[in-house]
Amino acid sequence: MEDFRIESLEINKIGAFEHLKMDFPKKTDPDKAEIHILTGENGTGKTTILEMLASCADDSNDIRLYKKFRINNLESVGYSVQVKNHGKKELYEKHISGITPHFKRFQTFEEPEFTYAVSKAFFAYSGNRFAKEELINESSLQLENPFKNAIDFTKSIDHKQLSIWILSNKTHALIANENGDYESKNTYEKNIQKIENIIGEIIGQEIKFVLQTRPIIHVGVKLDGVQLSIDVLPDGIKSIISWLGDLVRRLETMSWIGEPNEVNNIFERNFILFLDEIEVHLHPAWQRKILPVVQKLFKNAQIFISTHSPFVVGSVDGAWIHKLKKDGAFAVLDGKPTPSEDAESYETILEEVFGIKERFGDEIELKLREFREITKKILKGKDLRMEEWDNLVSFFENQGRPDEIMALITPQVRQIYRIKNQVIA
Repeated sequence: MEDFRIESLEINKIGAFEHLKMDFPKKTDPDKAEIHILTGENGTGKTTILEMLASCADDSNDIRLYKKFRINNLESVGYSVQVKNHGKKELYEKHISGITPHFKRFQTFEEPEFTYAVSKAFFAYSGNRFAKEELINESSLQLENPFKNAIDFTKSIDHKQLSIWILSNKTHALIANENGDYESKNTYEKNIQKIENIIGEIIGQEIKFVLQTRPIIHVGVKLDGVQLSIDVLPDGIKSIISWLGDLVRRLETMSWIGEPNEVNNIFERNFILFLDEIEVHLHPAWQRKILPVVQKLFKNAQIFISTHSPFVVGSVDGAWIHKLKKDGAFAVLDGKPTPSEDAESYETILEEVFGIKERFGDEIELKLREFREITKKILKGKDLRMEEWDNLVSFFENQGRPDEIMALITPQVRQIYRIKNQVIA
């Protein structure tokens, strides 16, 4: 189901960009989400791109984006997003117009009322925010509009609403179980259990949400059977709970237009998801697992993610990688989008995607450059700094784990040893 998707973005004179046109190719596997991965060094505008895409659906990011507008030429500053909505192409645009800078908006989305059913939705999360314990009193047991702050990267995670949703579902499940209504019990429990299973798959531990009553009622967890407050969990687990739990909470509490199967199974809905560096706080082992799980879980979603992690980029097959680079004072695309391959080594990803050729620390890399320069001169017969060369080889041999370094320089070492033997002979 691809009823609604973002097709392209065009930017003029905003932040790191003078002019940029991005196209977002379709996915190739119908059973996996369409994922677009933004990579590039700091300052190449990855977060700005996410904010622009999200801002066309809501005003949440307008203030941050406005500060990035370069308004020396008012008529040319702005951006536009091309989308396909149930077979029809639409343009969503924001730019500065007139003498006084202000937003001029065309066909932008509006936040639906809580009671309205929708056929499209947008959500945005940053990896820098994570769940915390929320004590709940009876007067606060009310779920709010699931679209509230849904695409504000700094406010989308609502800890209290997440706790209320878990508490409400677990309470209803307990009541249904007491009344022998096991079908309703399973309905209330299934999405919370789905979150528990997903997080457990990522972290390799069993995790369960539980209700705790002291000092007053609140939501805690059992981690491998040990009952804990959310506040004492590792930051990586709190981060995953925060955005993934909040997303499922919003999907479940909104009304959806569609076929019965689409309405009942929230994981098959067609929505847009923006994730800004969700690998923050995550161990590399977890970074490798989180995107494949999301890709399979929300197979009809279109997901845009910024990352600095080769483990995230190399974890999925069939995502589109958009590389950004600096070109003078501005950021530009470094080639066309390329499909990701989970069979690629992290060394290849570091070099081809992130432009990092160095494999060792600064001191080792400096010594390797010196070694190569001296070796080249010796082989050309221009310089016989053999003592310096011998000292470098000894330095590499005496490292704590020399095998990988020596494997790199063994061919040159053999060549030089042959020359030394010929000289001695």
